[in-house]
Amino acid sequence: MPLGLDQELLRQLMETFAIELEEQIQLITDGLLMLEKGAQEDARQHILDGVFRAAHNIKGAARGVGLTDISDISHHLESMFAILKRQNANPDGAVTDLALESLDAMRQAMVAQNENTPLAFDKVSLLVRLEAKVAGDAVPEATSPIAPPAVSPVAEAAPVELVPMPAATPSTPAAVVIEQEKPIEAQTVTVSDVVRVNLEKLEKLAAQIEELQVTKIEMEDHLASMQSLKTLVHEMVTSWRRSGIRSTNLASSTLHELEGFLQRNTDAITELDAYAVAMHRDMRSSTNRLGILVETLQDDVRMMRLVPVATLLRPMTRSVRDIARELGKKVNFELRGDEIEVDRVVLEGMRDPLVHLLRNALDHGIETPAYRQSKGKPAEGSLLVEVRGEGGQVVIIVQDDGDGISAEKIARTASKKKIATDTELAAMSRDEILGLIFRPGFSSKDIITSISGRGVGLDVVVANLRSLKGTVQVETEEGKGTRFILRLPVTLASDHGVLVKAGGALFAIPTTSVDRIMEISPAEVIEVEASHAILHHGRAIPLRDLAAALELTGGERLDKGRLPVVVVSKGWDSVAFLVDEVLGEREMVVKPFRPPLVAVRNVTGGTLTGSGDVIMVLNSADLVDSALKSSLARLPMAGMRTEAVVAPRVLVVDDSITTRSLEKSILEHAGYQVSVAVDGRQAWNLLQEQMFDLVISDVEMPEMDGFQLAEHIKQSERLRDMPVIIVTSLANEADRRRGIEVGADAYIVKGQFETKALLDVVSQLI
Repeated sequence: MPLGLDQELLRQLMETFAIELEEQIQLITDGLLMLEKGAQEDARQHILDGVFRAAHNIKGAARGVGLTDISDISHHLESMFAILKRQNANPDGAVTDLALESLDAMRQAMVAQNENTPLAFDKVSLLVRLEAKVAGDAVPEATSPIAPPAVSPVAEAAPVELVPMPAATPSTPAAVVIEQEKPIEAQTVTVSDVVRVNLEKLEKLAAQIEELQVTKIEMEDHLASMQSLKTLVHEMVTSWRRSGIRSTNLASSTLHELEGFLQRNTDAITELDAYAVAMHRDMRSSTNRLGILVETLQDDVRMMRLVPVATLLRPMTRSVRDIARELGKKVNFELRGDEIEVDRVVLEGMRDPLVHLLRNALDHGIETPAYRQSKGKPAEGSLLVEVRGEGGQVVIIVQDDGDGISAEKIARTASKKKIATDTELAAMSRDEILGLIFRPGFSSKDIITSISGRGVGLDVVVANLRSLKGTVQVETEEGKGTRFILRLPVTLASDHGVLVKAGGALFAIPTTSVDRIMEISPAEVIEVEASHAILHHGRAIPLRDLAAALELTGGERLDKGRLPVVVVSKGWDSVAFLVDEVLGEREMVVKPFRPPLVAVRNVTGGTLTGSGDVIMVLNSADLVDSALKSSLARLPMAGMRTEAVVAPRVLVVDDSITTRSLEKSILEHAGYQVSVAVDGRQAWNLLQEQMFDLVISDVEMPEMDGFQLAEHIKQSERLRDMPVIIVTSLANEADRRRGIEVGADAYIVKGQFETKALLDVVSQLI
């Protein structure tokens, strides 16, 4: 650390250096990836100059703040780039890999510095390999690969997804396998709390403040006029009192007294009228001017929060390159329009949808080089992310030139997985059928792995975009490729809310989470598992009283024969809330809570009415979660009909009592009815006597193993549509193939077993 520096100044220097380091690393990454594509001589020299200069800048800045680990690595990188610069040569794959590994190491060193922890990589080994490359010697093997620092929140909670089995044939039964995920955004960096503001924006803001200052002076002049008006009125009142005229004795007042008062105040009354007319005119003009200035200033300040989309997209270039190499695919990844700016909140919200779509395009949108060539396509696939600005919206297009999506295959899969009935499918257009890929649980793929996507996971795209007031649509042509079109607002500064009364109080529900507003009769309320519900789009959704959910006393409804209901959604979960009255919709600016009210359950903040009253803005996600977890079921309403729903039945087959008990406990806690069997033979006998909705089976068991049980089930005319999940410790490819051959619908490896993963797969298959 530099000696003699104030600690606060040193902290600020470190923050500044961290931002600069990330920018320079991104410059080097971009340059290396462009060189890897084979830049021409003139362009190559320019790119090499840029990466050399960036490495040099990192070295100097790191030495300035005393970060020797980073300065040492950047010094060796600079030497390696200097040789390439002299030779004006494109680096080979080994040089690019080593350089990118070094950039990851510098990121990790910065994290270690911030968190005051040891380095998570072998610095000496890395420097030896860099020195060997500079000297032209054979590079020693790395002692351990350097993993990029996990700085993205998305990387910590990537969902399990369905992807294709590499060698599956059309006739091969589908199956799924749970494996470790590798998130695409491992190298991305969360947008910093620091926003760099363009000087032009600041100058524009300063000009607006000067205009505001002029209006402030005008308002001060109006205040002085008001003072004169006040003085004049005071003098008239004093004169009136001195005249001896009172409202109680006007009849007895002499004509002389009245004439005297009017003569003394005629000029004052005329002046008072002139004052009132002039002040009204001037105040109206100043108020209009002030309104325009405030709106303009608000817009300009809003614009200062905007950051380029490149902040998110450019780091993904590296991830796309790494995953394509891992999959053995050649991909030309192109970004267009990433200089367009959006609000930081919108940018962060884009991350998950883009990650899912890029992962899908790489894994099973773009084909392998051999397959592409057999179809007459170039061996290298094309993946494009294009950003456009359209008014107050930003449009993001993710396009690949892969095999496209088959609407017929989607329909077959949706029917098989009971996502839609054959009758519903027959009434759907092609675009509506394509939209089924965004439904939870949809997948036409065979194995659950790390890089999947056009199945489980695309519902996350819809849910995230909905929270940002955005939409997504898909366009595809078989054999030619697929386009996903995302539309989002540039900024989320203001919102719209539905005003409702509940428990006698007024609340606002964000419009983006309101699926429908309607009135129902008590006869339309059904009872499902001792809880009230209504039918919405053909499915039963819970019905809850909003006042009860907010722990308020019930209010009075205007028409007790009709029940006002607001259907609120969180992703694909929906709850119908009974309210006292729906008052309409209005634009609102939501003000978040300040300490000590950092978080209040079911409430996200407040908004003001024109009269200054505060309306609480409800947190839709909290409301839905609370409603789904609570037992707010009994609504005192006459005329309801009852509809009983039986929980699905699951048969667990395992010769280990520990595994049987664990799986039974997990499933029963999730609401399933569970029976158990100790081996395949006992399970088969149970299946002859009872009906089940799904079977979960181990493989290695006495009497009849899991593969044999699955084969018996799939060959039975009565049972063949029953889903079968294999849960086993056998993780090799041959056993997975065997599971698929016998017709198992899912294959979960015990070593990678997770409760959520099991429940997700069970939910998908039932």
